[in-house]
Amino acid sequence: MRYPEPLPNELRGKPLNARLLREHHVAVSRLQRDDIVTLGSGIYLEREAAQVLDSEGLYRARAFGLVGEFPGSWLSHTTAVRLRGLPLSAKRDDVVHLSVPSTQRNPVRRQGVAGHRATAYRDEVQYFRGVPVSAAHRMWGESAAEISVEALTVLGDSLVRRPRPRFEKRTEPWTTIEALRMVVGRHRRAPGRARARAAADLIRVGADSAQETLLRLAILRAGLPEPELQVPADPRRPRSPCADLGYPYWRIAIQYDGACHFDPERAKRDRRVDRHFHARGWTVLRYFDADARDGFRCAVREIGQTLNLHR
Repeated sequence: MRYPEPLPNELRGKPLNARLLREHHVAVSRLQRDDIVTLGSGIYLEREAAQVLDSEGLYRARAFGLVGEFPGSWLSHTTAVRLRGLPLSAKRDDVVHLSVPSTQRNPVRRQGVAGHRATAYRDEVQYFRGVPVSAAHRMWGESAAEISVEALTVLGDSLVRRPRPRFEKRTEPWTTIEALRMVVGRHRRAPGRARARAAADLIRVGADSAQETLLRLAILRAGLPEPELQVPADPRRPRSPCADLGYPYWRIAIQYDGACHFDPERAKRDRRVDRHFHARGWTVLRYFDADARDGFRCAVREIGQTLNLHR
């Protein structure tokens, strides 16, 4: 049995395409050997590298391969959202969004690719993990063409939230509410602009998860007062425990507990936080994934009843 000739070191483990192989003086037929798998859209990867990737990893590899094949292009729209690992409350598909400057005659046309021609300001395209992508504020505006106002609000909240340096490798938010509004103003003919304008009015700083945003939106849809975010039990203490949402005037604290809260140690900390609030006269309401699955209908009813009791 004849084994395929090894790829050049600079190509090992990287997304491959015909142009890249020709540039390195490797026969294009090398892509048809058994140690190479196709990722679709004309992009390939060594089988050994592909086997350790999950579906999102394979999607990223294909996206990186495509943007490398088309000089001057950048990854955009919901593809840029997925590359950053941000919440995308919409049905996912395998389409890669690839934009080129409006000065180019045609967008990229290839199976599995949504090609776009676009005008981008200097601050709207940046490098992420070594490849050009839409900057966070532009990415949000582009996504308005594909996702709902609710999903845009979830995404916007995640972009403007203050990161926790202890757990994340950054100290600044991805962007600001002002920058999101600026994008809406700049691109007056952008698809989905009406949705982007509506979502911009709903985005707030302080939500640490998509479910916290969805709970806040459910409260607003029910006609209840808008809760504040990251509400301290005792605002006079800089390190006071905080509630995810709440009404300080009526001393109502609202918490959403995701999967991490079921860790025994985390559950103990949560009980200590509850005691801290209770000792200061607060009512604490906690909600879980079961509440999220029914659209927070029961949660909103309970919150409304609790507000009526405290008014």
